Amino acid sequence: MKLGQQLKIKQNQSLIMTPQLQQAIKLLQLTNIELADFIDKAQLENPFLQEKKEFSHKQQINNENTNPNVCDSLNNNSNLLNKENKIDLENTFDTHLSANANLENKKLYDREVLRSGNNISAGEVIEKTLKNKISLKEYLVNQINIEFNDTDFKQIAIAMIDYLHPSGWFTSSIVEVSEDLNVKSSIVEKTLQKLKKLEPLGIFSENLSECLKIQLIDYQYYNEHYEILLKSLHYLPTGKFKQVSKLCNVTEKELFKMIKVIKTLNPKPAEQYQQDNILIDQPDIIVSKSEKGWRIDLNRSTLPSVDLDEDYIAEINNYNFDEKGTNFADEKIGEARWLKKAVEQRNKTIVKVTAEIVKKQVGFFRHGLNHMKPMILKDISDAIGMHESTVSRVTNSKLILTEWGVMPLKNFFSASIASSEDSETHAASAVRETIKTLISSEISGKPLSDDKLAGILNKEGMDVARRTVAKYRDMLNIPSSSQRRREARLQNFASS
Repeated sequence: MKLGQQLKIKQNQSLIMTPQLQQAIKLLQLTNIELADFIDKAQLENPFLQEKKEFSHKQQINNENTNPNVCDSLNNNSNLLNKENKIDLENTFDTHLSANANLENKKLYDREVLRSGNNISAGEVIEKTLKNKISLKEYLVNQINIEFNDTDFKQIAIAMIDYLHPSGWFTSSIVEVSEDLNVKSSIVEKTLQKLKKLEPLGIFSENLSECLKIQLIDYQYYNEHYEILLKSLHYLPTGKFKQVSKLCNVTEKELFKMIKVIKTLNPKPAEQYQQDNILIDQPDIIVSKSEKGWRIDLNRSTLPSVDLDEDYIAEINNYNFDEKGTNFADEKIGEARWLKKAVEQRNKTIVKVTAEIVKKQVGFFRHGLNHMKPMILKDISDAIGMHESTVSRVTNSKLILTEWGVMPLKNFFSASIASSEDSETHAASAVRETIKTLISSEISGKPLSDDKLAGILNKEGMDVARRTVAKYRDMLNIPSSSQRRREARLQNFASS
């Protein structure tokens, strides 16, 4: 056996992610609000960029949704990419990233920072703050600035806001927080007790019982009976009302009245702020009905646009710079031109994808969620000649406004449910909506079981098993039939 060295030459091809391509991919994923932030930063760093005054990205879709060329006008629009440096961005995207571009939707809400003077009471601050839709953190900081006089304690209190659970409870370990903040545990504990006195009632509670207790005390309901009831909350879902009433030393009727009071309390003080945020989400895309069919617009109120400051470019070109200055100017001008093209291509791609979604889901846009059809990313990508990854990046992060409300664009993609009558399949989202409708219209005290719901759905042509009904019901946060029956019983006792 001989050992030796050999020289082999192998030729292969590989794709290189240039900074421009990385930027273009990033822009495609961004929401309008995120894009606005990105452009604001870019304008600060690049003197050749300026805000464009007018924007006109829109698309009209004919009612005759069988037209295969529904997106042709988009393809034949004025050339968004200049002849110089022309690149097929939408398909260049496809070659580099996987279909799972998980950019989380960020919630948009109005923020009005409340400025409090020295002559304003804490009550006035709270009242004004509630009228303004600001974040929970801003709301708490406003109160902390008033209630905490010591600067060190104030800083610790503000830092502890970040340890809040989404529910509004303080579930973190005192020891861990003290180590993170580099302060004594006793100081963290002292600060926590003071934070529990802030609005909304129950904020910074360490558990559910304490959260409800704080509210009961404030409403002057709390007594020894409620104290025992709060310790026995885990028995209520099981329907052991007689046992709980004996523990509390009250009659069963009195127990139901106590439970009715507890049901008026807020177990998750922070949740109201999350709900407010949802209500004022700003859509990226607006679909409205027109005389010719459906009109698609990118939301002008949130959509930024960029343009080149050609006057400044011309002025710069008249100067004689040294080599370093010339290279810098050329680099910044090139970056500005590329960004403009990438933003326009992003907008064009979003409209193109949305147009095809509207075409395939016209039943939803006309009649609502019950008429949603099964659809996957490949259905759209094949129709418009783009890769699935491009469609995924567009739909994973955008909100769309329809006649039926604001919803994530990705919600139009749903698994199919077979038909029990060998007819057209049904979208899982449509099945969930049907389940929700059936439960909302059921007779009080006689809830529909999962078996009965499955039977009704099968009669309507939806081949759904009982376990699937149970899964969809859980996804809708709807309790089981036995739990709904106990809820109805509770309400009857409380109202009697």
